[in-house]
Formats: sequence, C-alpha cells, structure tokens
Amino acid sequence: MAAHKTIIQPQTVREFQEMNAYIYGKVNERYDDPDLILRLLEEIAKIMEIARKDELEKLPSQLARTYSWWNAVGNRFGIDLQEALWVKYPGVCPYCLRGENCACAIEHPVISDREKTLRRLRMERDKDPKTLAGYQALHKRLYFLQNRRILVLHTAAHLGEEAGEISKEARHHNKKGLEDEMADVASWMFALANRCRIELAEEVWRQYPYECEKCHLAVCTCECSDSPQAS
Repeated sequence: MAAHKTIIQPQTVREFQEMNAYIYGKVNERYDDPDLILRLLEEIAKIMEIARKDELEKLPSQLARTYSWWNAVGNRFGIDLQEALWVKYPGVCPYCLRGENCACAIEHPVISDREKTLRRLRMERDKDPKTLAGYQALHKRLYFLQNRRILVLHTAAHLGEEAGEISKEARHHNKKGLEDEMADVASWMFALANRCRIELAEEVWRQYPYECEKCHLAVCTCECSDSPQAS
C-alpha cells in the first residue's frame, strides 16, 4: 500500500477536500475541465435515478460518491469549498435571512439591505460550523421543515437543477457564480442526507478512509477508463 501521512479522520469541509486531493488529485488529471464537470453531473443523475426508483438503500453510498466528485470539481477550479459554503450560507438562509425554519417557500421574500446584512454575517467567523457534520446540521436547522414537505424525488430534482447551474457557470468561466452553485449543490445534498437520516461525514469517511474505494490505495493508481471514484 502506498504510504501516506498518519490517518486522521477529516472533520472540516476543508479537510475532506484535502483528502480528496490527496487520493485522487493525480489520477483526475486525465479529465479536462468539462469532463470533470460531466462526471459530477453523472453522479447526481444517479441520485435522481435512485430517488425515482425508490431505491433509497443505495443513497448513502451514492451521496458519498457524489460528494467525492463535488470535492474533485472544487479542487480543479481552485474553490475553497468551506469558504464557498459560508459565503453563501453564513448561518442563515441567504434569501429570507432566518437562522432556522426558512420561510421562503416558493418565492423569496423582498428584504431591504439583504446584501448588507449578509456581508456582516459573513464576517462573524465564530459562527462558521467548519465541520462537515456541522454544515449538515446547519442546513437541517435552516431547511428541514421546508424540505420535509416535498418528496425525496423532488429534493433530488432540485439537486439536478443546481447541477445544471454548475455546468452553466463553468461554461461561462464565472468563478464566483460557480462557487455559489457549488454551495447550492452541497445544500441539496445535505437536504437529502437529512431527509433520509444519513450522516454524510461518516458515510464519506466509511467509503474513503484516506484511500480509493476501488484500488484501496492511499494515492489512487486506477488505470481503468472509468473513474476510480465511481465503481
């Protein structure tokens, strides 16, 4: 087995991102930027298929795999995913500004000085959850009541919609827009995890304990035409 640093389970979003880069950074160089985006979209499409077929027993593993590709895209485009999550969701819903039980429903309310309030909240770094589990808990606090009104299939459809936005922002080389949409994709992954009682951080660690899920090496050396991040 390839040697690597002492194995310590990641906790922060940034640490999970670094783990992905360590395992898959080299092997993912085989993909150009559009292909890497497409791989993330493929994994999200599999989530939608699982939801459509009501095969929710497959969802924990597929969410972890999708999260792995989300990290791969973040690494490729130089996005600090923890920062992107905090900038978009600084402890509140960015549209209604509520710190729990979002009241947006279908339409976002009109709030004066909303951007000014968001800028202030983003500077209050002591409220940043930091850990992946903490971000999942934040999004449960913000959106669980809203999300439990809709079917799991509808939640997966929202995730697919945001995936399309990632593709659009990447195609237009809009890094700020891409950061925002990456945060939105994570929010809907959290929504699925919360709805289905999946601890995403634990599932990602179970599947990627500082090694490739396929070749089981710390630094992936898979040479198959398909990705080592997806079996």
